[in-house]
Amino acid sequence: MDQEEIDALEPKYTGNKRDLTEGEAQAIVHDPNHQNEDEDKTDLGSLAAATAFGVFRRT
Repeated sequence: MDQEEIDALEPKYTGNKRDLTEGEAQAIVHDPNHQNEDEDKTDLGSLAAATAFGVFRRT
């Protein structure tokens, strides 16, 4: 990892109180529970379709 990637993780995981080591940063990135803000896993298209189906469905 380069220093810019490590610096991007520091505010969230250390509160800018210390520097993360490269090993710590690698562990955070490869943790299955780690989700990057850019990786939004919600599929809003299917949510909108499901909502529309519920709204327009007649019983």
